[in-house]
Amino acid sequence: MKKNRLIVISLCFLLLLLSACSGGAKESSGSSDKKKDEKKEDEVVEIKYFNWDADQTAINQIIADFEKENPNIKVKSEVLIPGGSAVDNMTRMDVLMSAGEQVDVVSIPNVDQAVLRAANGMFEPLDGYFKKDGIDIKKDYLINASYKGKVYALPHLTNYWYILLNKDDLDEAGLSVPKEGWTWDDFAEYAKKLTKGEGKDKRYGVYFHTWGEYANPMLFTEKAHPYMKDEKTSIFNDKSFDYWFDFRRNLEKAGAIKPYSDVIGSELNYRTEFFNEKASMLMTASWTVADVGNIEKYPHDFKTAFAPMPRMSKDSPIGTTNIAGEFSAVAKNSKHKEAAYKFLKYVTGEGSQTRGLSSWTKVDGKATINKMVAGKEKYYDVDSLLNTLFNDKVKGAYTSDIAISYGNELKKDVLEAGFTKYMLDGISVKEAKQWMVDEANKIIETNKK
Repeated sequence: MKKNRLIVISLCFLLLLLSACSGGAKESSGSSDKKKDEKKEDEVVEIKYFNWDADQTAINQIIADFEKENPNIKVKSEVLIPGGSAVDNMTRMDVLMSAGEQVDVVSIPNVDQAVLRAANGMFEPLDGYFKKDGIDIKKDYLINASYKGKVYALPHLTNYWYILLNKDDLDEAGLSVPKEGWTWDDFAEYAKKLTKGEGKDKRYGVYFHTWGEYANPMLFTEKAHPYMKDEKTSIFNDKSFDYWFDFRRNLEKAGAIKPYSDVIGSELNYRTEFFNEKASMLMTASWTVADVGNIEKYPHDFKTAFAPMPRMSKDSPIGTTNIAGEFSAVAKNSKHKEAAYKFLKYVTGEGSQTRGLSSWTKVDGKATINKMVAGKEKYYDVDSLLNTLFNDKVKGAYTSDIAISYGNELKKDVLEAGFTKYMLDGISVKEAKQWMVDEANKIIETNKK
């Protein structure tokens, strides 16, 4: 009996010993895992941010501020082609990514270029990251670059299209600074009244450049997508073309705008046309806010006023405009996606105001503008600038629900080419529209394959 009792006691003791050892092993394992996690948290990674900013002052400040908040992430700015065109920079970036170079975060000049590369599988979809961080993309950002229901890029710099006006010329002509709700017909009257002189000394009422935005502004300010009605049908038979093409031709006949043939042939710079007082009005975007006060680069002594984009008619919505931007995206092949995403979120969010106007809705845009014009107020009609950018009625027309990868082709090869044929070849609006529809259909069909 005693023997059996000893055996039972011995077994209980053995079980307790094994349990203790097992617990110790688990504790040891847990401690080991904890150390691994701590080591992972302490690990410093370096990511590369490819951009084309010739002046790196703003980017260096953004990186310094980000690294201060994220000491385990080092960011190296890589300038693609300093001073190069958007096309050259994008070509360079494509080559680097195809060659397997380390690319973590990249800058893209516009939404079309961003969507094109998203369609080609070059960028990381961001929706999962947003969900984890509780980001409401439509509420927290004015615009984004989406493809097939997924977001691939966010704007690090936002541009509102507007009209620059020489305030001294307005005062001389007895004209007030236009506000939201004015129409393109009103704009034409301003252009005619502001035109002055003859020959080499002539000052035109307005200067329009060669980009697609000038070929039909209403596609960008009043349509959900500037090139497509839906993902299968182009917009190039829209009635706005009848209005706008006649509008441009009539402005030339009235002598109120520099002839399109001169603009094309002389390769003119739109900024110098305005600041050299060759034109009293210029349709452009908020990347020119800083130019107004840059007297060293654009010498002038007049005050500049700002007006919202006109609308097609009094039946058109008030306040809609073209809100565009420069974007940043995380490279699909990045080996440091979490770190890259953290920097992307910073450079398009809190850090974006260092570069200029932001699409992040939590930034105080008025404070950004006041900082930009400080000490240079004599060159700005500040009230009209703030009203143009931050009026409650101002909103973007573009929606990312329609996403195609060939938008840049439609802009260059159809919209710009079709407008040029109309202005230089003397064809009718009907003929120009049919040509554009046919060319757009070819591009759409090619991209179905």
